[in-house]
Amino acid sequence: MKNSAICIKTVPYQEILNLRDSLERLESWKEPLEVLEKYFTNPTTPINKKQVVKQYYASAKLFEMFNKEFELLIAESQQQLATIIQNQKI
Repeated sequence: MKNSAICIKTVPYQEILNLRDSLERLESWKEPLEVLEKYFTNPTTPINKKQVVKQYYASAKLFEMFNKEFELLIAESQQQLATIIQNQKI
């Protein structure tokens, strides 16, 4: 138990804040992704070809933005975690 308390003290507070910010940015995608899920899992509505094309294009753009942001956040989080681990070993 003492060792875990010592390890927590060695993690810089800024690193904790950076990781929290990354998690908050990931959390911010929750609502838009629910909209996408609703669009793709609602096969009971009547099909209007023009409407489907518009919605598909908008959904594709939304997913593209999410995917880029998600990859960026994952890379940042991995870098932050590596920094925390590296600082802990010192």
